[in-house]
Amino acid sequence: MAAVLDKPLSLEDLRPASFDEMVRQAAVVARLRALADGVRHRTIVPTHLLFHGPPGVGKTTAARAFGRLVLGEEFENSFHHLASYDDRGGHRMRTALVPLSRRPPSRAAPFRILFLDDADSLEPEAQDALRPALENESGSTVFILACNSLRRIARPIQSRCTVLTFDPLARPEMERLVAELGRKAGVALSGPEVARLLDRSHGIPREAAKLLIEARAAGASPPPG
Repeated sequence: MAAVLDKPLSLEDLRPASFDEMVRQAAVVARLRALADGVRHRTIVPTHLLFHGPPGVGKTTAARAFGRLVLGEEFENSFHHLASYDDRGGHRMRTALVPLSRRPPSRAAPFRILFLDDADSLEPEAQDALRPALENESGSTVFILACNSLRRIARPIQSRCTVLTFDPLARPEMERLVAELGRKAGVALSGPEVARLLDRSHGIPREAAKLLIEARAAGASPPPG
């Protein structure tokens, strides 16, 4: 195996930037593309979206790709990513997030996108505080919620969203993904090394990317499990 160590490599370097670069979650991507087409043709404002599935299967990647597709040059101004480590208690929901969701979109954006990662970590009080924003009919903001456990999302929240399921990848999809990630990472794996990486990543793209980064750092095959 040969690795080209010309610059530092991170997980973000291996994250697809668009749906064209995603070799997985075909059914979800098709639905998101259809929604984006409706936005571009000014025929719809999509419902709020709720992505659920295990960690590392592409929920954040899909949210950002959808945002880039519908917001275009306004992505940096109009896509707001709130991660799990942000303060997202009930008070902040009521005093900051809900007012932000009611502001008009910036510049030429059709709407704002507020992406709440790890939404299943929101306490019931915070989910209750979020409901008025989801019920707002102005169309100025589309929420995308991502969670690992759908059971921890309140039914009133789920009912106001289009729920999309992200599954671990089948082995043929993972083989295509690993080949693409290997090209990006500058890592060439032998057949047995690919098989070992696939066995260890269990259909989770993020795990495959982490193992490839380790392989590039070591200049050798992925470490044994």
